Amino acid sequence: MIYYFSGTGNSLMVAGKLSEMLADDMRAMTSDSSGRVDDEVLGLVFPVYSWGLPRVVDMFLRERLPSLVRNPRYIYAVMTCGDDVGFADKLLEKRLKGMYGHGLDAVHSVFMPNTYVCLPGFDVDGAEVAAMKVEDTMHRLPEIAEGIRNRRMTRDLVRGSMPWAKTYVVRPLFNLLLVTDRYFRVSKGVCTACNICVASCPLGNIRRGEDGNLHWGGSCTGCLACYHSCPRHALHFGSMTKGKGQHYSK
Repeated sequence: MIYYFSGTGNSLMVAGKLSEMLADDMRAMTSDSSGRVDDEVLGLVFPVYSWGLPRVVDMFLRERLPSLVRNPRYIYAVMTCGDDVGFADKLLEKRLKGMYGHGLDAVHSVFMPNTYVCLPGFDVDGAEVAAMKVEDTMHRLPEIAEGIRNRRMTRDLVRGSMPWAKTYVVRPLFNLLLVTDRYFRVSKGVCTACNICVASCPLGNIRRGEDGNLHWGGSCTGCLACYHSCPRHALHFGSMTKGKGQHYSK
């Protein structure tokens, strides 16, 4: 079984391709399914947020995965990122060892288009760069799938510079200050109340109230699906996203 989390579609695309190549089922980490799986192989596909695990992924690992998968003999992860992953795999491995007594047998990082836009200097990739990242990753996936099929022990990661500091110093501060829905704002003269942002939220954290306004529920994981899916570019994260682009993989 492949368990995946995806906000803007990058990891969903990767999980879908791996599911096809491996003839394996896939299930969203955010689904309410509770059926136990006894497969020997456990796959995890998700994006790296601030050189670590998205909150929703960490919660899934702690609260739901042990009841879903009994004792996998081979565990692999494919992490999508715009540039590098730091020590995100170390955080994942620590969780897995606590549950199953062993960590990752194989782990890969693959480049997909940048989607983080909530800090100065961060923006989506240009169309050419985004297309090149997707193409390169799609070319890599058959080799990754072959390694999984043959149960290879693999570490194939781009950690980037200063990975320890990014994961263990920057990430906690980032999560504390910026993984929040408090700063989302709507340009009322632009918003058409299409509710695409409501439907796009993988956590069901957005609703349109009787007052006609959008309301966030406080359980944001920072995926920015709402921002990137808005067809009118009417949703913003404070002033940080002013003039920034959008990207949603389909």
